[in-house]
Amino acid sequence: MENLGERLHGFLERGLWRFKISDWVLLSMIAFYSIVFSHYTIMRHHSFRSDAWDLGLIVQSIASAVRGRLFTNNVELFFSPSGSYFGVHFAPVLFIVVPFFYLARSVETILVLQSVVLALGAMPVYLISIRMLKDRVATLFIAASYLLNPLLQGVNWYDFHTQAFFPLFMLLAIYFLERGSTAPFLFFLLMSLSTIEQAAYFILAYVPYSLLNMRGRERGLKNYGGRFLSKKIFHLFSGPLIMLMSSAAWIILSSAIKSAVNPNPPPEIKAASKFHLLGVSDPAEIPVKLLFDPPSVLRALQYEPDKKIFYILLTFAPSCFLALFSPLALLPVFLWLFVAALSNWTPYYSPSFQYSSFVLPFTHIALIDALGKMFGGLDAGEIRALIRRVSALMLLMGVLLAIFLSPISFVHGVGSYDYLRDYGVSAPSMVEESVKRVILEIPGEPLILTTPRVFPHISMNPNAYTIPPINHPSPELFKTFIEGLKNSVKFDYVLIASFWNREEANLIYAEFVKPSGDYGLLVRGAGLELYKRGYIGPPENITIRFTFRELYAYDVKIAGDPSSEAGKIMVLSASTLSVREVWYGPYVALPPGKYTARFRIKVDRILSGKLIDLEIYSRHVGRIALRGVSYEEFTEASAWQIFSVTFSLKGRVRDVEFRGLNPGVNATICLDYVEVVPE
Repeated sequence: MENLGERLHGFLERGLWRFKISDWVLLSMIAFYSIVFSHYTIMRHHSFRSDAWDLGLIVQSIASAVRGRLFTNNVELFFSPSGSYFGVHFAPVLFIVVPFFYLARSVETILVLQSVVLALGAMPVYLISIRMLKDRVATLFIAASYLLNPLLQGVNWYDFHTQAFFPLFMLLAIYFLERGSTAPFLFFLLMSLSTIEQAAYFILAYVPYSLLNMRGRERGLKNYGGRFLSKKIFHLFSGPLIMLMSSAAWIILSSAIKSAVNPNPPPEIKAASKFHLLGVSDPAEIPVKLLFDPPSVLRALQYEPDKKIFYILLTFAPSCFLALFSPLALLPVFLWLFVAALSNWTPYYSPSFQYSSFVLPFTHIALIDALGKMFGGLDAGEIRALIRRVSALMLLMGVLLAIFLSPISFVHGVGSYDYLRDYGVSAPSMVEESVKRVILEIPGEPLILTTPRVFPHISMNPNAYTIPPINHPSPELFKTFIEGLKNSVKFDYVLIASFWNREEANLIYAEFVKPSGDYGLLVRGAGLELYKRGYIGPPENITIRFTFRELYAYDVKIAGDPSSEAGKIMVLSASTLSVREVWYGPYVALPPGKYTARFRIKVDRILSGKLIDLEIYSRHVGRIALRGVSYEEFTEASAWQIFSVTFSLKGRVRDVEFRGLNPGVNATICLDYVEVVPE
């Protein structure tokens, strides 16, 4: 044993010494990226910004596999009645995730794994760059720019998707193909295909470049002859041939397995609605439209042109557009950009979604290829100097893009959905903490129905259900699904959080709770309701506090204030007192009963007369309660004071606001929070 230990120690010592400084720097960058994005994506999840699509359904599918079921979930039963994820997407890569989830059964495991996998893509980028460019400094810059790429970080930010494995596995397949290592090349090629069935089309589009690349090596075979030359040529071209045959076979195999698992899928599963401007009933009809219906193609291309152009520019900007000098390597990228440009579905041409996974490996291969061919005819010293300068420029470009377009950039506030999907970092507020406490109080694994934003937090329960966004994927399919759920499942609990998914929350109450008459209110709070089948006792009352994060405002600034309990406050300066509504929202549902709304306010000076009106309001019910606040009610300037408004509701009101109206003049008004206390 001692001898074995000494040998192992010696092996590790020699192996570690073989690592160069640039290798350690690369590993440090990968580790740093993994830690940072793991932390912030977990914080995003705990802030209830993840969704049933796709984090919730993936977690429930993996949790079911750990229990011995083949990746089943209750989220997309309208697509796959068996509940199998493979009835919608064929992604055997999930088998790799199962052992990690088995060891640490939590949503956080999935988010950390995705961050690590995406970061590890920098390793084959680094290895391919060294092989082709022969300069470690330049390759470090290129690997760093890969990690800074807004498309990579956008994939990382949005929940969890199997496509996140594609860049790593595809880059590794290409690396081993370049080295001529057939066995690892085939393994990682199959792993790339296993990420999702559409991956095969992008791999097929890479075959022409791969063939041309191999053809370039054929010139080095002049000294070989006879049978040995034939074997060598076959060996060179076997890689592209394997790529071609494997991709074609995978398309057939994935289609057959999906059909076996889900023999009668609804037509909506084909996602033709994402190309409705083309007038197709199946995306497979797109080539026909290109040939015979140019007006429809033009109409589709003109839909949201600013967002499409932005996405195209962002695809090539990290390489300083140098990747365009290797157009053949970019064929898979052009394929996706063209499909996205023909679509009317924004996620296809947004940097904030998983689809960018399909372009990331190929843009970097094209970049490395372009750099390798760009400086032909120069001596080695000149080539090294130029490549370093260009790669340093790309690193600078990556830093600039990250400053403005990274999901974790300070530039972004939470809640923007225009060009970028809900970027900006956040930590759980009292609202989110209240929902998590209620979830923890639910015993065991009951049959439970909830809203899409809450679902990921209970998705490890195989008996958890949710509903899709209203009228999705089509009004007919949505109605059929809701009716089927009502008739086939008797839920033990219904958890409604109307802070998010307001329409879905109100539909769940209207369709599942109200008509049944079997549910009693177990937990009651502003925007938070937990119903239990057969419960007849009094509800547990929960105080909910709304701050700048949940309330809306017109002419109000958000400012830090160490004296506040929320950390940041809403400030209406004396110079901007032209608005009628100072703050309003958050449009939450309140069950019947008596409540007290407590407004924590301060002013910078005490004058005389009216300061502001505090109103409880609903668009459907109208004014519920009103209280005026005067300057004379303040005992001290710049000191927080509570003003209470008590009100009662005879029935459930679905869109209650807590508003500040008609501010006075000559004073700055600050709001810390509005606290709603059920009685």
